[in-house]
This record gives sequence, C-alpha cells and structure tokens, in this order.
Amino acid sequence: MRRSVSPLRRLPQVLVVVAASAAALAPPGDAAAFLWPNVPEQIARALTSGDVSERRLAATRVGELAPETAIQLIQKGMSDPDVEVRLHLAGAAVRFRMPRAGDLVIEWLGEGDARLRLAACDVIRAAPTDRSVVALGRVLGDPDPHVRLAAAAAMGAAGLPDAVSPLLGHLDDTAPEVRAEVARALGRIGDTRAVVPLIGKVQDSVPEVRKATARALGELGDARAVSALILALQDASQDVRVEAVTALGRLRSDDATSAIADVVAASPGALGAFPGARPADSGTSSNDVREAALRALGRIGSDAAVRVLLAALAKDDPAAPRSAVRDALVSAGKQSATVPALIAALAAAPSANTAAGAALVLGELKATGGLPAIVRGMQRGVVPLRHGLRALGALGDPAALPSVLELLGDVDPSVRREAIRAATALLDPARPDGRAVDPARALLVDPATPPDEKLALVQLLGRTGSPRAQEVLLPLAKARSAPLRLAVIEALGAARAAGKLGASVDAALLEALDDESADVRLRAAVSLSRVAGPGSARALLERLTVAAEQDRGALGIALSGALSRVADDAKDGRDKGLVQDVAAAIASAPDAARDALIEGLGRMPGQAAGAALAGMAAAAPIDDRRKIAESLAGHAAHAGAAAALRKLAGDADPGVRANAIWSLGAVGEGDALPLLPPLLEDPDAAVAGNAAGAIGRIAARAGQPARAAAALCGALSDARPYVRANALAGLTVARARCDGAAARDLLARDPAEAVRLAAADHLAQGGADDDRRALARCASEDRNATVAVRCARAVPPRAPASGAEDVVVFVVPFDAGRDGVARDAPAPRAPFALVRADGLMRLGVADRRGELFERGAPRGPIRLAVPAPLVK
Repeated sequence: MRRSVSPLRRLPQVLVVVAASAAALAPPGDAAAFLWPNVPEQIARALTSGDVSERRLAATRVGELAPETAIQLIQKGMSDPDVEVRLHLAGAAVRFRMPRAGDLVIEWLGEGDARLRLAACDVIRAAPTDRSVVALGRVLGDPDPHVRLAAAAAMGAAGLPDAVSPLLGHLDDTAPEVRAEVARALGRIGDTRAVVPLIGKVQDSVPEVRKATARALGELGDARAVSALILALQDASQDVRVEAVTALGRLRSDDATSAIADVVAASPGALGAFPGARPADSGTSSNDVREAALRALGRIGSDAAVRVLLAALAKDDPAAPRSAVRDALVSAGKQSATVPALIAALAAAPSANTAAGAALVLGELKATGGLPAIVRGMQRGVVPLRHGLRALGALGDPAALPSVLELLGDVDPSVRREAIRAATALLDPARPDGRAVDPARALLVDPATPPDEKLALVQLLGRTGSPRAQEVLLPLAKARSAPLRLAVIEALGAARAAGKLGASVDAALLEALDDESADVRLRAAVSLSRVAGPGSARALLERLTVAAEQDRGALGIALSGALSRVADDAKDGRDKGLVQDVAAAIASAPDAARDALIEGLGRMPGQAAGAALAGMAAAAPIDDRRKIAESLAGHAAHAGAAAALRKLAGDADPGVRANAIWSLGAVGEGDALPLLPPLLEDPDAAVAGNAAGAIGRIAARAGQPARAAAALCGALSDARPYVRANALAGLTVARARCDGAAARDLLARDPAEAVRLAAADHLAQGGADDDRRALARCASEDRNATVAVRCARAVPPRAPASGAEDVVVFVVPFDAGRDGVARDAPAPRAPFALVRADGLMRLGVADRRGELFERGAPRGPIRLAVPAPLVK
C-alpha cells in the first residue's frame, strides 16, 4: 500500500483528489487499543499487590491507559521498593510527558543501581524542573560514564542557566562521549559564559568532541569564536570541518569569508584538499564540506561573500533543478548588495554558466529589477535562451511576456518548450491577457507542432483568460485525441466567459458530461464548477435529480460550483426561487445526491440560501447535519448561521460537532469565543482540535491575541497530539504567545511530528534569539527530515501566500485487493486530517461521497495527514 498527500496545484473551486493510506482508514488496532472498563481498576489494584511479579506486570501495562489515569498511578508507584516496577513506571512517565515528573525521581540519582540513575536522568530530560536540574550537577561526577552522559544531556535539554557552571566543570571529563555531550548541552543552553572554555576544546584529541564543540560555538553566536573556528577549517576530520564552516555561517562574520572561500575553491569530492585531510569514516565527503561552505557564505551575505558565490557559478550546472551555489545566492539575496551584483555580472562578459546561474537566481528572488538585464543578456547571447526563459518564468513579472512570446516558435525544441512553460507561468486567468493568443494559435494549428507541445499550448491558451482563446479552444472540445480533448476541457474551465461565448462554453462542457469516458465527465464537471453560469445551474440540478448513480459524483461537483455564482435575488426570472428548488430536491434526493445539494446551498450567495440551511439543521438526519454544519461556513453574513452552528456544536454526533465548530471558526465573531474553550476538553480529538483552530481564527479576526493565549496555552499540554498541534497553530494565526518556553519545549521533546512542525512555525514567527537557537538545533538534530527542513527554513508557511479559495477534497484510499488491483474510489465517511497552508488542521469525517469542502482555504499547499483516531 502507499500514501500520497501532495496536491500539486490549486485554483478557485478546483477538485483536489488527495490519497490517504489504507492503513489510515482501517481499524486502528493497537494504535488505539480497546480496554474493558474494569482494566484500569485491575491495574491499579495490581500495583499495590504484595506479589512483586504482579506489580511488575501491572507496571508494564500502565502505558496502555488514558493519560490522566496513568499519571495518577505513576505518581503513586514511583516509590515502589522494586527496581523493575520503578523502571517501567519511569518509561511510562517519559512517554506521557508527565508534568513535574523530574521532581519524583531526584532521590533516584543517589541509588546504587545505575539503571535507576539513568532512568532518573531520562525522566528529568523529558520533564525538567529547576529543582531536578540542579540535582543533576552532582551526577556529572558519577562513576558510570553512561550516567554522566545522560545527566549532561538532561541538563542541556532543560536549557536552564543554573546548569552552566556544573557543566563547565566537566568539559575535561575522561570519557570523550561525555565531553561531547557537555559541549552540546552548553550550546543548547546558550549562555555566553561557555564561549571561552569551549574555544579551548576546539583542539580536543577526539573528533566527535571537536565536532560538538564547533556546533556549540555556532549556537552561542559569539564573535570571539571566529578565529578558533577558522582554524578548525583545517581539521583532519571532514565532519569537524562541516560543523566549523556551518558555525561560521551562523556567526555571519565577514572576517571568515576569505577562509571559507578557500574551502569553496577546493575541487568537489577531492580528498586531501586541506593540510592533514584524510577520508572520513562517517562517509562525509569534501563535497559536503564545500556545500556547507556555500551555505555559510549565503548566510554571511556580505559583498565579499557574494563575489565568491558568483565566481562559483562558473563551475555550476545551470540545467540542474537546484544547486548549492544558487541556493546560497538566494539566501544572500536578502542582503541589499546581492541583486545589484547579479545584474552587474550579467552586464559584463560572464561565462555561459555564470550568466545562466545569475539569471536563475534573479528569477528565484523575484527581483523584477533584474528583468532588463536578463532580457539583454539573452539578446546578446550571454544568457542561454532556455535558462533565460526559465528565469523569466520564475520571475513572475507579466512585463516579461513579450520577450517570452518571441521565442514560442524557436527552431530549438528545448527553447520552444521552455518558452511555453514560461509564458504559462506568467499568465493568470483572473487577469485576462490576450497577447499570447495569436502566437499560440498559430503553433496549435501548425501540423508540424509535436503533440506534447500542442497540449502545453492548450494549457497556455486557457491561462490567458481571454475570450479569443476560448474561441480557439471551443472547436477542439470534440477532438479525437483523448489527451488533447481532456486538455481543452480543462482549459475551458480556466476563466469565465461572458455573453454568448460563455453560454457556448457551458454548452460544450454540459455535452461533455454525457461522454462515455469517466475521465472526460470528471474533467468537464471540474471545469463547469469553475465557470458555469446561472443558466447552467438549473440544468445541472435537473440532471442530478434523475441521473444514474455513477454520474451523480461529477454532476454534484459541477452543480455546487455553478450555484456559487447564482444569487437567489438574481434579476433573471428563471433563477428566482432556485434556493427553494434546491431545498425541495434535498428532501427527495437519494443519499448520493444530498451532499452535493447541501454543499451547493452553502456555496450559493444570498440570505435565502443561508436561511434554508439553518432552517433544516435541527430536524435533519446525522449525515445531513454533518454536511449542513460544514456548509454553513459559507454564510457568515446570515444572522442565523452562527446561531445554528452554536446549536450544532452541542450535537450528540462528534462528526457534526467537529464540522460545526470548524465552521464557527470561519463565521463567528468575538462573542463566540466563550463557547469554545470548554470544547477543548471534548473527548473526541477532532472536536477538541477543531475548537483550538476555531479559537485562533476568531481571535485573529477580532484582533484579540490575549484571548487566544488565555484559551490555548493550557491546551499545549493536552495528551492528544492534534489538539496540541492545533493549539500552537491557533496561537500562530492569532499572533499570540504563551509565557515561558512552552513552544521551544514542544519543538525539542514532543514525539509527534505534527506538533513539532506547528512549534517550528510558531517560533519562526517570534524571531527571539532563544527561538532562533531552538530552530537551529532542530534543523541539525531532529531525526524527522520534514521537521528539520521546516526548522531550517524558519519561515511560517502562511507568509508567502495571499488570498483564499474554496477547495474540494476527496479522500481516496489506495488499497490493493485480493486480485492485486488498487482500489481508488473515495471512501464515504472516512476520517481525515486536512492540513491547510496556514498550518491549521481541520479534523473530521468525509461526507457520503468521501468528500469534504473547505470554504476560504488560504492559498498554498494542502495535504492530508493520518486521521486523529489513529494518532497517539
């Protein structure tokens, strides 16, 4: 089985089909093990038994219990006379992140059994307190090096300044692994008292200690370490050199640029490029060192650093999708000197590689001031055409379109294809632009144009949003070539045409809805959902009520989109009373059509549609109530919508409650906030998680971050990962912060990926020194690549996107049956977790079609995560 969670593009009212793993929709098994109601009582009694074997067995089962029950039993059992019982309970305390558990194990630090001392260090590391961290100081002299190492790790994880002095006293520990851990701990704490002592360890005899020391000096961010780190660039260990050059980048000291330039000048992959260099056992190559040096120069971003990076472009491959040199220049692009230097390089006589690289970097930086330089470079033959076109497409400036269109008919196929891609990227159907129509049409009708280019040209014509383009496309709607026909149908749905042309487009798409091919019907439905006019809504409604079951899915997609452009008070008499017609159809429609009709009312503007939905909410069956609760998010202007959602928020069905609370987050005002904090305690994780998200959204609209913090800071300790994650995301959306280091603690210790991702976004928004250090540690230490990358970028995902769009998502499990054929139908009532571009996570169950509708989702990538019932 496999799982795909990456929709590749989004347009207003577009169908997004997202796949969830079959495991995500299967019975949870041991991920949510069932316990009989009397089991907690049995375990509690067994923990007080006089039979030690019975107590040991009970201690192994504490981890199966609900957190609130388990924590009470752990507190009582930590003083058990049996070592095995205490060790099992310590493991459970770490797993549950038991508050103040560190204080319960302080006495263990003096036990004769090294296992207890180790376990105490682990518990304190997971749940430190001031008292427990201070107690670790004497354990740094423990005779067992494993205990000393665990104590240093716990002190570093706590991040308390009181730990600095004891740690400094053990920088010369006889065990190299302890010395390395002490250095790491000092770097995590971030106290500059450690700088000078750590400088003395840069020449330690053990590479692992030197590596940890270099990293710690970079985390401390003190310029006094620059000279020592420059010396470390000559280290015999390539791992040490990587850490040293990375640390210099963090320090952003231009004094190190010359030394880093020598690293960059070394031939990639060559061994012995530095005095004393030899192959590293770790597998780190000299090319890894060079790439780290390039990243460091990008972070320094000075004039001298940019000159070194520009020189490195000469040996770079511009055809590669990404390169370390270009990435470093993009990073340096935040500095004011970078863009002028790139433009000046194009104006000179650079090599083809340098010119192509400089153009591509200007494109990635969206530096529109570089447009004339790129175009002149292409005209002079300095910038290779296909790389220049790629740069212009990335630049995103419509002013580049004429230069791109000139190359649509180039004799070189690679140049033609890049020109088509660039022109497509520069166009936006929401802003009609007919300049590309004539050259694209000429190539489209030319018999010599290859089929793959014709498909790309059709997409280009759709992106123009021009009526003239639709006139070109309409005759091709019945093309014999199936790929061409599908491309034309999709292009016709890129922009709404007015008047007779719009009616002709609707007619062609309606005809395609009767095609024998399911792919054609689905593509036509998606296009109709984007562009269908008022007249088509009634025709689609009539079709839906009489259609065969296999056609209702496509018709429902088309109808709900068409209704979003029909107001009940339209001047056209045919559209008067359409709300009543849709509502009447709901009463008699089969289950397969009801969700589409309810969703259509949710997307239909006007007071009447909102009133119809609110009116039918109370007496509707469960599946209808779920869909109504979701659809009321589209009627913020209707006075009854919020009132209906408040009632649905107390529904007996958790799926109804989850949808109602999420929709209340979309339409509720500040007066709705008091309703939501109690729902954070709802036993259903989807309801509680959505409540956290709704609090953040409402507080953001109301401009009341303090109210978000008051409600959500406590939820950061909730036992359910998605509740913690949405509490963090809600705080981020509301631009609120909690007191203390709660988010940094979650980033460092929380076992759930979703929580650490949300913590990274939250800390990136703050920008404090402690937050930056926490993100840097996460980027280099987190074992999850997704989390590490998020921490390295240190930019909340909501920053670059603007605007919102309606999104339809189908939850599709890929599960091979007995015959080995993958099943790819949407799963009705499937649990889902939809992660939006702003980091908020919507939780719940899909409707009877396996679909969910997200009103006004922020523009940007979305994905499905593992559903809440399967996440510990």
